Amino acid sequence: MLDKYVVKNNEKTAHRIIDGEAVVVNLKDSTFHTLNAVATFIWEQADGRIKAEQIIEKICQEFEVDWDTAEKDCLEFLGELVGKDLVFLSQNPVEG
Repeated sequence: MLDKYVVKNNEKTAHRIIDGEAVVVNLKDSTFHTLNAVATFIWEQADGRIKAEQIIEKICQEFEVDWDTAEKDCLEFLGELVGKDLVFLSQNPVEG
């Protein structure tokens, strides 16, 4: 059911893209996270305006992967990000 939610990066993070991969720092607990190319793509899409299912559609197009694989991997990754307080989910678009 995560796919029905809008995804937004937590403002209590800092990130940089280096050679196509994101390095994300949780400012709350000073943990570092290095993201691969697909995870970086998901991170960049998490702008608070589009739902996870739209991110999955974009993954299918960008990485030429089937829906089931993209959905499974994306939702699993988003669940990890939520658990680490790096993103949050909302039923409606989020400002800022």
